[in-house]
Amino acid sequence: MNIPRPIQPNDLPKLLTIADLSIRWDMPRQSLHEKKGENKFPLPVQYVANDRTALFLESDIIQYEKDNPYIKTRAQREARRNFIFKLHMDANGE
Repeated sequence: MNIPRPIQPNDLPKLLTIADLSIRWDMPRQSLHEKKGENKFPLPVQYVANDRTALFLESDIIQYEKDNPYIKTRAQREARRNFIFKLHMDANGE
């Protein structure tokens, strides 16, 4: 009789939910759901809980953070937003 090998924690990739990302980036879940709609946001690898909960690979999230370093903290997001606003104002002579 073959007994299945027990799965070790390191055998599985780390998965994150929107709630995990909300804590990780100090961002409201609603904002993250909006970000999910952006074409550069990592795609979920699985849905659970009757397709209500998206699971993301941590490795995809880490790459997204490298590509978008402003995402990590509220202060970095605000500084980026202010910088873009200033560029817009300067371009329009306001």
